Amino acid sequence: MVEPLQRRAGDIARLALVALAYWVAARLSLNLALVHGQVTPIWPPTGIALVAFLILGRRAWPAVGLAAFAVNLPIGPTPLGAAIIAAGNTLAPLVAAELLKRVDFHVQLDRLRDALAIIVIGALGAMTISATVGSSVLAISGAIAASAFWPTWAVWWTGDAMGVLLVAPFLLSVLARRSMPATDRRQGLELAGLLVATAVVSYVLFDNQLDLEYLVLPLIMLAAWRFRLRGAAPAALIASGIAIWSAIRGTGPFAGETLFEKMVTVQVFNVSIALTSFLLAAFADSRERQEEMSRLYASAQIASETKTRFLHMAAHELRTPITVVTGYLSMLSDGTLGAVPHAWRNPLDILTGKAGELNRIVTGLLEASRIEANAVPTNPSQIDLRHVIQAASERARPRAQLMGAEIATALPADPVLVKADGEQLGRILDNLINNGLSYSLGEPQLLITLSGDSERAVVRVRDNGVGIPESERARVFDQFHRANEPAFRNVPGTGLGLYISRQLAEGHGGSLVIEESAPGGGTVFALALPKSPDPDAASQPGEDEVLVMASLRDAQVS
Repeated sequence: MVEPLQRRAGDIARLALVALAYWVAARLSLNLALVHGQVTPIWPPTGIALVAFLILGRRAWPAVGLAAFAVNLPIGPTPLGAAIIAAGNTLAPLVAAELLKRVDFHVQLDRLRDALAIIVIGALGAMTISATVGSSVLAISGAIAASAFWPTWAVWWTGDAMGVLLVAPFLLSVLARRSMPATDRRQGLELAGLLVATAVVSYVLFDNQLDLEYLVLPLIMLAAWRFRLRGAAPAALIASGIAIWSAIRGTGPFAGETLFEKMVTVQVFNVSIALTSFLLAAFADSRERQEEMSRLYASAQIASETKTRFLHMAAHELRTPITVVTGYLSMLSDGTLGAVPHAWRNPLDILTGKAGELNRIVTGLLEASRIEANAVPTNPSQIDLRHVIQAASERARPRAQLMGAEIATALPADPVLVKADGEQLGRILDNLINNGLSYSLGEPQLLITLSGDSERAVVRVRDNGVGIPESERARVFDQFHRANEPAFRNVPGTGLGLYISRQLAEGHGGSLVIEESAPGGGTVFALALPKSPDPDAASQPGEDEVLVMASLRDAQVS
């Protein structure tokens, strides 16, 4: 009970903080108002609202809506007009946040697509909503003349867009600092120096009429490249803030321009530095991640090769002592070394069984290591798949009889020829049949069918076992993967059978997949292999050839 109350109190505190930040930023921004005392060239509350919706979700709308209404009520044309304007101010960032989430926006702005998304969707696109709603209210209420609608709309849209372009990335960079690597003292001084240089250069460029304001871009690009978002966001905010201040004063490149022309100039400049800084920061992040992934991949490859060599060495070295132990156990059991006391019979049988189990484990490890090293020997020949299936069924029949299981086959009357290694195909079928016998709670029932078309042959092994959950199907072919069912924890094995089987199938140009499975309803494994042309069929003339030969004979006789 206490924990839900604490969580609710925390949510209320966060929403109250959002509302307070929105109201304070709005009151400060109104000092820059150019139209009707409430339309400014930059509106930071929009950036605050967008970040709130991105972080807190839709539940932030009451805080944003109430704060927007509190700001617009004393300056709006009417209380109703203030409420409608507040609704537009709330709807625009909410729509922007929802659209950004739909395109998988990362709040870290660590990809090129994130930088483009916040510029195009967040700033330039969604902010048309608040500009349209607000300007329409002012025009309908008579607060502005009808002829001033589009200039007012342009200033309103610019203000909200600048709030998104300048404030939202800055706030996101501040919130993301916990997940970013900490900067040392030297890096901190370097970043501070870049930001101070950006401010000084921007002031000098916007304080004259030489139209050289874009010379500040190299400094912003350097901050973005060296410090990613934490450098790009404040550098862009500083340069844009000085540009807006210059536009309000009408100095530098804004001297003699109309209100609409000033907004266009400011918008183009801010979009340019936002595109440059955020795209460059995202590109640097992507490049750094790619290099890190390359290093991790190389390390993983080295680790995999080391593991493969170790498994191969361990399995190879264990093979000889296991063979010796198995041989001596066999000699003890059959009396070659003398009569065996009756009390030894049961322990010897157990030891013989465990030695055989250990030998199978070592064989599986050795084969898995050979597969990874592409050192599996193959002896391909043209074989009839029906014979491979019948042989595998016969090998499994003694175990099936002990378990009371049933193994049925449904094979076509005509040969199904493939060019493959019969021993390896037999290994695949042995693994599939033994899996079906092992993972069954009742009396196992297996059905092996053979079908296909002119190009591929498909062997299906259907069992009535426990089935495989959807979440596990992609992992059953991984190395050392074992079922998590408590009832089968004592089933011997290494979890290599299906891995080896799939690798052998793919080595023959085929595939091994789970065609269908349902918990408690059994599983169907499908082994697909490319067919081999029948040499006898190829040597027989076709129907068209027979007709041609007959025509030739008739012509010769005549």
